[in-house]
Amino acid sequence: VNATGIHAKFTNNLLNETLSLDCRFDLPVTPQRNYTFNIACKEGPANLPLMLCPLKTVIRSEGPNYIVKSSAGTLVEDEEELKDFGDVDDSNFIEDIWENLAFRIPAFEATKILGGWVGYYEYNTLDQNALIGPHPAAPDHYFINGFSGHGIQQSPAAGQCLAEMMCDVPPHLDIAALSLSRVVENKPYKERNIL
Repeated sequence: VNATGIHAKFTNNLLNETLSLDCRFDLPVTPQRNYTFNIACKEGPANLPLMLCPLKTVIRSEGPNYIVKSSAGTLVEDEEELKDFGDVDDSNFIEDIWENLAFRIPAFEATKILGGWVGYYEYNTLDQNALIGPHPAAPDHYFINGFSGHGIQQSPAAGQCLAEMMCDVPPHLDIAALSLSRVVENKPYKERNIL
């Protein structure tokens, strides 16, 4: 079972080395680096619920402060880059988030960055939806990857569905739309709610 998260593409490449050429396929799952910041804003709205601004900036209250990120992350093609999460540079906030946020809520023109961190999504470049099921040409290999930031919400049900599939148990949910056949056939099942 390939359940290796941000390493899924690289794990699949190892599997491809063991398969005949006609059985190989490229898994469209790439790590996406995202920057998240903890900011203070004295004049900001209290108890701000999760809000998606234009250009995919996400913000919500966190106690008296705010957690904010841009979901326009950077795709990482080299597995070596994943070994070090790197430092968060304030320029990521200034260049990718601040102007968009201040346009939407003018009080955020005056903010103070309190801290930040780097995180990764296992980003499905085909359609931003999970890929669940057997390998298209090697059915004894299974995949559960590419949740594009929805893994924490979807993983309990997805894990149960994959276990049922592997044990030939009738599924409790119809997840046929999430099969890997859509990769081979290039038929995206587009996710419209990526934050």
